[in-house]
Amino acid sequence: MLSLTFLLASGSLAADGCNKMTVAAAEIPHFVESESEGEFVVLLQSAAKRADLALDIRLYPKKRALGLFQMGVVDALMPHSSAGAEVASYKSLPILKKRDFAFVRKGGSVPSGVSELEGLRIGLTAQYAYPKSLTANDEIDFSREPNSDLDNIRMLSAGRLDGSIIEEQSGLRAIAEAGVDNVIYDETSPINELSVWILFAKTECGALHAEKINSAFRAMIKDGEWAAIKKADPPNG
Repeated sequence: MLSLTFLLASGSLAADGCNKMTVAAAEIPHFVESESEGEFVVLLQSAAKRADLALDIRLYPKKRALGLFQMGVVDALMPHSSAGAEVASYKSLPILKKRDFAFVRKGGSVPSGVSELEGLRIGLTAQYAYPKSLTANDEIDFSREPNSDLDNIRMLSAGRLDGSIIEEQSGLRAIAEAGVDNVIYDETSPINELSVWILFAKTECGALHAEKINSAFRAMIKDGEWAAIKKADPPNG
């Protein structure tokens, strides 16, 4: 009886100490624009409000954010994709099903697979993670010069690249923002597909944070707030 009482008390104390969540976030155009703006940021803010969690989001370079999470300095990492290294953690529901496409200039054939990129100079946007099935191909001349998807599209349009690998919706936004009309892609042929999550520390608080945020995400999907924020289909789960 004493042991049960102790366990219940310990659980209550742990919950009381887990009402704040610190998040290391990597800046990514559209998704993480600042500590208070961006699709992923707004999703997490809305979920944290529902879960009654105090949220402290700080922006870092991608590798720094990952390092802080792995060292246990922060409670959560946002975002992390299936292209990245496996990290001991609890995961959120997928906050994005990322489909990357090869964008090329009009007049050329649109690659439908990685092998068709061989011999070409291909732009990869800095800060983004790409799968080894793509980046390990030594026959492709990759450029990490583009600092954003907008830079990537502009360089492609100007002839400085033969192609650009960009997430579909972000690529379309970049084309519109750049005001170019000579860039195309094949919407039926993604080069790769990835899942993107928020990671929570593999701790007692991390387990509680994951449970609360995922519960809030499911409620947001059910009542339409998720779709209103993303203006896209909700994830499975």
